[in-house]
Amino acid sequence: MPYCWKCGAKLKEGDEFCPACGTPVGAPKAEPKRRIERKPISTLAIVLIVLFASVAVMVAIAFLPIRAVDKSESRDVPYQTGVDTLNLDLTADVAYVNVAFGELNGKLVTLDVSVTGRVGVFGSLEVLDLTFDSTTDGNVLTVTSEVDIVSQYSWLLNVTCDILIDSSMKASLDIKTSTGGIILETQAGVILDSLILEATTGGVEAKLREDVRIAGDVSLVTTTGGVKLSWDNLIATKNVLVNAKTTTGGVDVDIKQDEELVGNITLRAEATTGGVDLAIAIQDDVGAKIESSVTTGGIDIDRQVGFSGSESLLQSDNYPTSTNFDITLKTVTGGIDIDAEYTS
Repeated sequence: MPYCWKCGAKLKEGDEFCPACGTPVGAPKAEPKRRIERKPISTLAIVLIVLFASVAVMVAIAFLPIRAVDKSESRDVPYQTGVDTLNLDLTADVAYVNVAFGELNGKLVTLDVSVTGRVGVFGSLEVLDLTFDSTTDGNVLTVTSEVDIVSQYSWLLNVTCDILIDSSMKASLDIKTSTGGIILETQAGVILDSLILEATTGGVEAKLREDVRIAGDVSLVTTTGGVKLSWDNLIATKNVLVNAKTTTGGVDVDIKQDEELVGNITLRAEATTGGVDLAIAIQDDVGAKIESSVTTGGIDIDRQVGFSGSESLLQSDNYPTSTNFDITLKTVTGGIDIDAEYTS
């Protein structure tokens, strides 16, 4: 006797429907599967795909930095009898600038510029545009130089400018770079009539060594980067203003003075977003006053020897004396750290 395929109830001969569930008698028939027909890719579509792929490969090859650049140029000013004063003005758009003093044989100033890196297949290897002009008026030598990188791959190029100045020259330096950094190294006996070091994006550092003579104002400024000043027993032949400032970064000032200054120093160290660190060690007839202010942050005195006062105002025990540092430290968002020592 047959049974319902769905509920299992017994069926009688001749039943067309299950008396229990009403399901038609007989196993369900499987529906035939539909065949999916694939349309062939047209010849035009294939041609377009190949064409776009070829263009993409060609563009990638054209713009990938695969050609090496290694270029250098040098300029100099020969020695001239009676010339002892230098006005140097150098501007660079992308460069790390190193300035130093030394003994030059038969020359007063040398400039060496090197460029390394890579450009694309169609990029020119002539990436450096260097101008260097010098004029002499009496005992004064004026040098004006501009270093430009003429390449869309400037961000892949390393540019270095090395400036060497004869240590016998009294120098006024005005050096600026848009992207990179500036480092100044001095040596004993160098005379700086004025000093301006400025970077838009990058750091600025001045290392003023013992027995360097300062006869004019000093400005170390950067927009995005750090400023560092090392001051080691300088001789200020007159009152001097020192400005160390950054918008985004930090300012680090290290002063050591155990010999009389002759002139007074007004120092302003300021950061908009970043910290300001001051370490000062003075002796004998050198005094110092340190005023500090912070909008968002704190003022920490790491060490206080021979100084009295609080975080916002410190004075050496001999202040004011014959020669003094008047220092102002300021940051909007950041902190101030002070290490102050006076001994007699």
